[in-house]
Formats: sequence, C-alpha cells, structure tokens
Amino acid sequence: AKLTKHTQLTNDIFELTFEAENRLKFAAGQFITIKIEDKNQPCFRAYSICSAPQKNNNKFDICIKLIKDGRGSNWLKNLKIGEKINFIGPTGKFTFKETAKDVLFIATGTGIAPFKSMLEDSPSGSPKNKITLLWGLRNTESIFYKKFLNKIKEKHENFSFTITLSDQENNIKWQGETGRVTDFLLKTKIDSKNTETYLCGLKEMIEEVSAILQKKGLSKEAIHFEQYD
Repeated sequence: AKLTKHTQLTNDIFELTFEAENRLKFAAGQFITIKIEDKNQPCFRAYSICSAPQKNNNKFDICIKLIKDGRGSNWLKNLKIGEKINFIGPTGKFTFKETAKDVLFIATGTGIAPFKSMLEDSPSGSPKNKITLLWGLRNTESIFYKKFLNKIKEKHENFSFTITLSDQENNIKWQGETGRVTDFLLKTKIDSKNTETYLCGLKEMIEEVSAILQKKGLSKEAIHFEQYD
C-alpha cells in the first residue's frame, strides 16, 4: 500500500492514510501488521484500522502514537507521500457483535482506533444500540478525534462519550472527568445483565478494567478485548 496522506493529530499522535494495491476487505475493528523496514533487521508491528471499510476504494487509515526510540512509530512517521509499505492482514476477531444490549466501549490513548472504525461502519452511520464510549487520555493536549465524536453524538442520540484525563495537576481548566478509566468505572453504575463491553488499550488497563467489570457482575463472555503489547 502507498501512503497518500499524513495528518498530525497531536504532538505525538498522527494518522496515516494508505491506498492498497489490491482490493482490501476488512471488518471494523480488525488490524494490519506492518513490516518495519528500517536499517535494522525487519520487524513487525500491529495497528488497528481506524477508518470504516470502503466498498469503492482501497483506502484505510491507521492511528499511531510516536514512541521514543520506537522502531515502528518512528519509521512510519518518516514515510513520505507516495512511499509504500508491506503488510499482513487485515486480521483479528475484535469486531462488533450484533446485540440487543447496551454497549460500552472503553479505550485509552490510540486504543480508540477500532472504535472509530466501528462507529463509522454502523448502518447509515447510526448505531442501533445505546453505545457509550469511555476514553482515557493524559491531558487536554492529548485529545484528538473529538470533532468526530461530537459529530456522531449530534447525529445519533443513542451515542454518548466521556473523556477522562489522568494528569489532573496540569488540567486545571478542564471541566470534564479526571482520573483514570478505572477510577471512573469504580464510581459508575453498570447494568451488568444488559451490557456488552469492548476494551482496547495496554495490558495493564485491560486486566484492571476486566477485573472491575467482573466485580460489577459482568460475565467474561460480555467483555471483549484486544491488546497490542
């Protein structure tokens, strides 16, 4: 696939748009594994596709956090428009399952990527279920995709989202929730019999959130997750 667009979302998060050479079929929530071809021995890194499947073109987006000394993120950040990547996939089982229950998406950082794809891919752009997104970020400067989320919220009354910021000392002017997603969940009432949850983030978050949800009465079958570390 060749790079067609580079969009800087925050100081250390960027979005890349690629166009695949061949027809690209994927389900919202799936990921690709990119071959990192820098000066070292090639390695592979997995990234969720953050755009919805397209019927008439082979374009797709990925959302990446720049990691200091991270081979994958630094190599991808320096790709020039028109340059190509080799990748495996799309693959993965972290896809939205049709349900009559309410749905709770829980993400931290770029873990929002598969949920953005799922929300875009809803029939006519409208989620049928009551869908809530809980998204943990560090500070106001790390917020991205908020315009997209507000647009979904304006169109569809059954979608809502909450952003909670963990760096409380540097968010004095922030009017929203503060603390980690685990802090928010501990004080939030959840209808355990009528809720399906989807989690995406680092291993520690997945484990802590899963434990909290199970203590609140959710079964393991109602907790779906993907982790990339």
